[in-house]
Amino acid sequence: MRQDVQAAVLLANLESLLTAPTQAVLDASNPSAEQKPQVNRANSYHALKHQVLDLLYRDVPAALVLQKLQLFFRGSPVPARPDRPVPERRRKQSFHRSYHFQRRVKKLVF
Repeated sequence: MRQDVQAAVLLANLESLLTAPTQAVLDASNPSAEQKPQVNRANSYHALKHQVLDLLYRDVPAALVLQKLQLFFRGSPVPARPDRPVPERRRKQSFHRSYHFQRRVKKLVF
């Protein structure tokens, strides 16, 4: 495996482990809500990406960094919408259309 793929897998696994307690708190906070709050995965992934070096290498206590991350995870939840309609995927553009665009339509400016 390439190192960048390994790093992405490490971050994704850490993100799943660290957001689980925050998700449990969000689930317990408002059980009767129509759309239950859910941890924003994009924000949590990027926050963890910026804090992973503090967790691994710095002299800052890991518990302090984890507490700060969990407060951040709780700060911007998104509503879970389980029955929302999923848009259809667009078909991939054919090689011929792409070649035609690159060759005859796209205007290169130097």
